[in-house]
Order: sequence, then C-alpha cells, then structure tokens
Amino acid sequence: MPQSPITHYAIVGAGTAGVTAAEAIREVDPSGEILLINGEQFPPYCRPLIVEVLKGERTFDQIHLRDADWYKEKKISLLNGDPATKLNTTEQTLELASGNTVRWDKLLVTPGSKPAFPRIDGLEDVPVFTLYRQEDVERLKPRCKPGAKAVLVGIGLIGLQAMSALREMGVDVVAVELQKKVLPLILDAKAAKYARQRIEESGVEVQLMTSIKKTWAANGLKHPYKALTSGGEEIMFDFLVVSTGMKPDFSLLEGTGIQTKRGIKVSGDMQTSVPNVYAAGDVTEYHDWTEGRSDVHGHWVNAYRQGRVAGLSMAGAKPVPYDPVYLNSLNIFGLPVITMGSSRVDRPKNAQVHVSDVPSRFAYTRMVLRDGKLVGATFVNDVNRAGVFQYLMREKVDIGDVVKSLFNREFLGMEFLYNHHEKAIRGDVEWPVSMDLIERYEKDQSHTRWGAKEKEQGNKK
Repeated sequence: MPQSPITHYAIVGAGTAGVTAAEAIREVDPSGEILLINGEQFPPYCRPLIVEVLKGERTFDQIHLRDADWYKEKKISLLNGDPATKLNTTEQTLELASGNTVRWDKLLVTPGSKPAFPRIDGLEDVPVFTLYRQEDVERLKPRCKPGAKAVLVGIGLIGLQAMSALREMGVDVVAVELQKKVLPLILDAKAAKYARQRIEESGVEVQLMTSIKKTWAANGLKHPYKALTSGGEEIMFDFLVVSTGMKPDFSLLEGTGIQTKRGIKVSGDMQTSVPNVYAAGDVTEYHDWTEGRSDVHGHWVNAYRQGRVAGLSMAGAKPVPYDPVYLNSLNIFGLPVITMGSSRVDRPKNAQVHVSDVPSRFAYTRMVLRDGKLVGATFVNDVNRAGVFQYLMREKVDIGDVVKSLFNREFLGMEFLYNHHEKAIRGDVEWPVSMDLIERYEKDQSHTRWGAKEKEQGNKK
C-alpha cells in the first residue's frame, strides 16, 4: 500500500454496515475511490452466522459477505488486517497499524462493538471465550465435545445463540443471568417465562439473579475448573463463555470532536457532529421513537439499513432518513419469537397493553399502544403476521379502534389487517430481515416474514 494515499471515500470497519455502505456508494458514484479498511486479517464475513461455523454446518468461506471478485467488479479497495489506529478529523487523515496514513474526503466509521466482560476474580486463570470473531470460534470449537461442561454468563441474544450451539454439540450448559428474566433487553416477563421454560426443556440449567464471583483451577476433577456463584454454589466446568453484552468501540474517536454518549450521535442520514464524517452499525446512537429516548441497538439488520443510508448520503443522494423499528427474530430451541419496538417493559407508562395468552400452545401475543400507535409487540409461536405489524409500527398507523377486534379475530380487525397485508406482500413493507442476505446464505427465516408464496402471488397482481 503506498504512503499517504488519498481516497474519496474511506470506510473503517468491514462488517455488514461497512460493506453495505460501499455497495450503496457505488450505486450513485460509479468511479469515486472507495477504501474499505478491515481490521481483521480475514475477509469480511457475516458475524451472526459464526455459530453455524462453530457447529460445523458451514465454513467461514461460506459466510463471507461478498466474494473476492465482487470487490474487484465494484472497484472497491479492500484492506484486510491493517486496522485504523488514529483519526484526525481536522486534517482528514487516518493512521493505520502498518504506519501508513490515509487521506480522505468523506469518512464512514463502523468500528462495531466489543464484548463487555464482567468482573470475575480469577478469570485469567480459566479458558474464557466469546462468540464475536473468527479467532474465538477457532479456539472454542475443539473444546465443544459431548460431555464437556460450560458455564455461560449472560442469557441475552448472544447467549441464546451460544447455548443453542453448545447443546447441539452435546455440551452441558449452566447459564447464569444477573437479571430476573432471560433475554431481559427484549422480552417482557410473560414471554421470558415461556422462553426460560423452552431453554430448560433443552437441557440447559438456568440460574437467574445470579452472577459468577470467582473462578479457579481445580485439578484432578472430571471438569478441571470451578466457578463460585453469587449464591454461594460451586460449579465445575471445562470452559466459560461470556455473553454479557457488547459496548461500542470508541477507541478511534478520542480527540476527534465526534459527539458520543451511549453511542456515536448521528442524524437521520447517519452524519456525525463532524462534517464529512458518518457512522453506522453497533456504535450509533439515535432517537428511538418507540422508546421515547436515544439509544444504541446493536443488530445486523439495523447495521445493514444504516450502512445503506450512510453510503447513499456520502455519495450525494438523499435517502429516506433512518427511522428505526428495533426488531428481533429468534428461534428458541424450536420456539419462534419475534419482538419489535419497546417490547421489554413490563409496565409501560402512558400506554395500553393488549395480551393474548394460550399456555397450552406456548402462544403469546402482546401489543403496546401509545396514542393509538403500536410502539411495542411480542409474538411467541404465533408469528405469521409479524411482518405486517412491523409495517403498522413503522408507518405509525393508528390501530387503536381495531386492536381489540384484531385479538378477537373479528371481521373489522381482519379486514383492516388484510388491507395492510396487501401493501406488505406487494413489497411496500420492509422485511424484518434483509431478503438479500437471506438468499445469499440460504438462511431459513420463514417465521420472520410473510411466506415467499404469498409475496410472489402479491407481486403478480
């Protein structure tokens, strides 16, 4: 790489947000120089799918975001294994680990997040893993043998992925969570109760309102390490997996003048407080109208959408401003769950809560309305119409007059839903997950969207 190259567009971070932004730039600007700076030595890959690599269902070559020819065809310079180490927004330069300097006209920072580790005495004396990078998987995989025992710290989204993979590989799992419910950032108490029951039925031991205080080597035992819980119990284990959340990586931003709080503050077109500098992905903080506050939501679908908005904005287009509806689609050991908006609050203020609960089927639907608008929803097992409800939430459609008939499946509610269903299957609804990525990885997300047959029929009309 030449010393002090000048590039029109520099993108720091080659995850979903960075690659999508580069692609969006090329749609508008066919010739401007694009430099995609990838801190990892491996080609950019789809991070949510690394659990499938852990289980042996895929290889890393099969989850690359794009193949090598794509970057050549798009005239995107991909720099692997040379992370940015210093940013100067005044001189518009980036210093790289190699010692080289890059000068840019417009910059997108997508450094992502890094695992948040709890304070545990003796953690350095035991094998500890996360499910974040390719190196993590390659180090963890040889230990995942039938009969091995793992302690999982944190039962959030990453923890759910980890325990599912470990159980499929025959590993015994004891999962501890500091909060009083599983998946505390997305589920209300009732939905969390169903989730916990399904998790325990899979063979995972769940301990809530519990933390790990200390770990140490216990040589000579069947499992060579021990952990002491906050409740005083000692647990033997072979390795420990930490999934206590992520925190935005601000290391590149020190002294740059870019405003941060919980995340990097961005506008609707993903611009930061510094001219010509944009941000996207897990590091961004934006106003979440369903929560009524600014927040950070690390999720690959959000990263995809933000990257696209950022790329189009950098290239001079005027995309629809990013106005998110936070959504999660889960498969909890065969139990499909979809949440959207403000779904985690058990007693929301100034809101109406409507619930349908059929314990015999593990079927649970909950909708939270404020001023007639849907601001939170949870679907457990009955998830077929989640796509159209996301549309209703995103478009801020008033459903206050029909919500009861929706739950009771009365004519008024069904007619209302059908009319909006027509808009959804014609392609007006933004799918909960990117159809582009579903097709690329042949990932079955049928429970997160209207069926492909319905969409095909709708598009023919």
